[in-house]
Amino acid sequence: MEELNRLRLQGVQLLAGLSALCSAIVAGWALYSGAPAFALAGAALVALPLFCAATGRADAAARIALGATFPLYAALFLALAKGSGWIIDWHMTFFAFLATLAIMADWRVIAAATVTTAVHHLALNFIAPLYVFPDGADLLRVLFHAVIVLVEAGVLVMLCLRLEALVTGLMAARREQSEQEQRTARERERIAHEQNEVLAAMSARLKALAAGDLKARLQDPFPGDYDSARVMLNDSCAALDKLVGAVAHNADLVASGSREMREASNDLASKTEEQSASIENVARTTADLLREFKENSEAWSTTRTTALEAKADADRGSEAIKGAAEAMERIEASSAQIGEMIAFIDSIAFQTNLLALNAGVEAARAGEAGKGFAVVAGEVRELAQRSGESATAIKELIRTSKTEVTTGVERVQELVTLLGGVVTRFTEIAERIDEIAGKSDRSLAGIEHINEAMELLERAMQQNAAMAEQTSAASAQLMQSAGELKSHVASFDHGAAGEGPSDLRAAA
Repeated sequence: MEELNRLRLQGVQLLAGLSALCSAIVAGWALYSGAPAFALAGAALVALPLFCAATGRADAAARIALGATFPLYAALFLALAKGSGWIIDWHMTFFAFLATLAIMADWRVIAAATVTTAVHHLALNFIAPLYVFPDGADLLRVLFHAVIVLVEAGVLVMLCLRLEALVTGLMAARREQSEQEQRTARERERIAHEQNEVLAAMSARLKALAAGDLKARLQDPFPGDYDSARVMLNDSCAALDKLVGAVAHNADLVASGSREMREASNDLASKTEEQSASIENVARTTADLLREFKENSEAWSTTRTTALEAKADADRGSEAIKGAAEAMERIEASSAQIGEMIAFIDSIAFQTNLLALNAGVEAARAGEAGKGFAVVAGEVRELAQRSGESATAIKELIRTSKTEVTTGVERVQELVTLLGGVVTRFTEIAERIDEIAGKSDRSLAGIEHINEAMELLERAMQQNAAMAEQTSAASAQLMQSAGELKSHVASFDHGAAGEGPSDLRAAA
């Protein structure tokens, strides 16, 4: 009922607001029409709705009182409309207020409003008919209005009953949903409890299995479908118990066979070592001889390499000296070109000196007007003389340098010829060393063939010895592994072949 009461309380609050609006309309209309008594009546009517809304009352008495209040507002509207020609139209407010009261979702509110409307129309039709109809008392019209009000009231009563039933049904559905959720929660708790029991039993069995107990079994059945997991775990433990027993038996067989194999391998290894020692002595002598030949061959190869490197160095020195000779020849040619240029500069200085002399003569002829030009001509003549002297000194230096360069070129040519002879001698030495190295290589190849044959024989014997040792070691390892396997299997508490498993006690 909580949802229905909340809906009705909201209806009370809305009707209180509508009541305040109607009272304001009545008060304004009454004061405008000069009928303050009606304004007081409207103010009195609004007190009850406002009180119910303010106090949060939506009980049956408050709802019925509100149902009887709103037709009185319609009655006040009819009284204020007397003589205006709108009194018949204001009858519509009865129907409007009656429909508005359906928000309370209570058929008794509709009934109270209907009774109030009927009493109002019937009483005023005889006492003050002009406050009901513009043409005076009319019982047939009253009955006609009553029929219409009853029809509307009947429909609204059905609507309220349906609405109340709908809200009640929704609340019942919510209660059912809440109960279903509670049942679901209890079912989840039951399943969780069963799962915890199953997990506890499985955990205890797995701990025992981890400790090496293969004979224990889960005897207490698990609830529901969980029991299949118990059966599968018991079957797995039984299969593992048989497997561990078979492994222990086979470990004994492997240890026995590996012991016999190790003894045979030791005998073979002893005989192989004796033969290998004899072959090793022969191989060592051959290896020493081969090493001496290799050292000789390497010495000749080193000598040949050194001779070739010396020849290459001489070739590079010859090329470098040839380059130096060519550079000196270019320097000699450049010196000749510089001499020609200096001669040209000397010629220019001589011509400049002549021009300066001519200019001085012309300046002397000009008298006072040519004194300045005579000074310039003197300076130019002096500069030309200094240029000529410098050119003569440079020519002398170039002549001396050219002589020295020519001497250097001759010495370089002699050095090139000498290095050519050295290169030729180095080439002959390298050819002789190649012949000696070739003969040494052929001798070395023959000894290497002998050494390879001895090495093959020695390796074969060593491989035989190694295989014998490996077989012996493998046998020892196999024996050790078999022993370790037996020790690991011994840590399990398992039944003998064909023996049925024991049961896990209730503590599991």
